[in-house]
Amino acid sequence: MKEELLTDALLREFLLGKVDEEERERIEGLFLTDSQARERILAAEQDLIEDYLEVGLTAADKELFLARYGQTPAQQRQLRINKSIKDWALRESALTHAVPAKTLALNQLRERFRLKAVLVIPIVVTAMIVIAIAAVWLSSRRNQQERYPAIEQELAQLNTPASLSEIPPSMSSLELSPVAVRSAERETEFRKTAETQLVELRLPWVQKERYSSYRAEVSRVGGDELFTITSAQAENDGRYRIRMRLPAYRLHHGHYRVRLTGITPDGSAGLTEDYTFAVSE
Repeated sequence: MKEELLTDALLREFLLGKVDEEERERIEGLFLTDSQARERILAAEQDLIEDYLEVGLTAADKELFLARYGQTPAQQRQLRINKSIKDWALRESALTHAVPAKTLALNQLRERFRLKAVLVIPIVVTAMIVIAIAAVWLSSRRNQQERYPAIEQELAQLNTPASLSEIPPSMSSLELSPVAVRSAERETEFRKTAETQLVELRLPWVQKERYSSYRAEVSRVGGDELFTITSAQAENDGRYRIRMRLPAYRLHHGHYRVRLTGITPDGSAGLTEDYTFAVSE
């Protein structure tokens, strides 16, 4: 882990939900896999809680803090516990300055409470951040599940025979070669522009076995994007191939893999071919 890439300012923005999706996933991954990063994040979390308890946050940051750590009854209860500990410590500090002499029993009680707080607070902080990460992850998964039906419906509409017969002016076409037969030629690249609305992938089928329909799965390498087009039809205009169209706005910078599978009459999967292409912005 590069410490310079995980600054206190960045960690505070992460804890308040100010970072973008890519940065959030990177820091969450470090929290789960890197012990040093986890200690840094927990320390930043404790500092943030201290600032909240001492009314040291701006109005905007306070609103973000409560939105992430003060929504559930358990989180609200924990904040009240932390505030009680903080208030108790302040009262004890003031009382110590006012009356220097303390009884041995009170000192022992305070020492036991201090040790208990030292043990309990990191555990509580860890639990809070794990709960927050889990909540964000579940929310992300829920949003993905809600998006999939809309994506599938959009892809199905774009790839009907009627739609494929039209040639809109805002479409770019990519001629791809199967990975198995591609030699030293460069990977096909699609450069996104504001004008491009559709991308048509032209996939030559080099297998001897032919099928009445094909299923195409398009996924971004290292990402969670997956587009599926079922019942794609092949055409033979001198070259046997399958055409499929994707909305350009759903493609992001990176490398994509296309897996094309032949579907037998009984609905089972037949032979497959893999293709790749890159997207730049």
